[in-house]
Amino acid sequence: MLRRGGALLLIVGVVLAVILIGAVATLVIHGREIPKKEAGPLEELGTFDAGAVVVREVVGDVQITEANVSGVVVKSNLPVNVSYSDGLLTVYCQRKSVRELFRYRETNACNEYVGGKVVIEVGKRLADVWVRETVGNVSVNVNATRLVFEDIVGDVSASAPAEYMIEDVVGDVSIRAEGDVTVKDVVGDVYISVPASFSVQLSVENIVGNVENTHPGSGKPVLVRISHVIGDVKIGQ
Repeated sequence: MLRRGGALLLIVGVVLAVILIGAVATLVIHGREIPKKEAGPLEELGTFDAGAVVVREVVGDVQITEANVSGVVVKSNLPVNVSYSDGLLTVYCQRKSVRELFRYRETNACNEYVGGKVVIEVGKRLADVWVRETVGNVSVNVNATRLVFEDIVGDVSASAPAEYMIEDVVGDVSIRAEGDVTVKDVVGDVYISVPASFSVQLSVENIVGNVENTHPGSGKPVLVRISHVIGDVKIGQ
């Protein structure tokens, strides 16, 4: 079923999908396909007393999860850099120069691997978690104040008593929230779970798909704004 725009919105949606896929893939991968190598076992890269985490430009799955650890522990089987400054932990794939016939081309080193992942174990409350410019599935299950997902090709799943900002995703989105939620420019199904002790104030715009709100709550309001989605949207508890 087409909602809020019909055939014209469907055409716009297809164009949006092409733009999103092309933009993120170009940004992260930078170029032609190359033979893949198995990423191998995870290695621990360090423990940090971080209050916020940024993961960017990763070609591989990203998992950020609560664990019985002190601080924040980073593990990966990919060639990633880890930087830490003033409480902010940033994890990102290394860049490398590849020689071509007449020039050198910079590429994402993680693109050489299959089965790659970044795993971040968190033993404390975080202020912000940002995941952006990644190709791979993203899973976040932590105690955080705000979660931001931007420019992702892959499924996104998250559970946190947090505010969410989700934008430019090619893949399904499934989250559990206790704070306000903004979702826009998604090619995939969207499912939002809010505890029954809250109520949902829903705003939708330009959805190509079904919209279903079965949330029965009548407590503290959670604002949910969803726009420009090609896929079904469901809100429940």
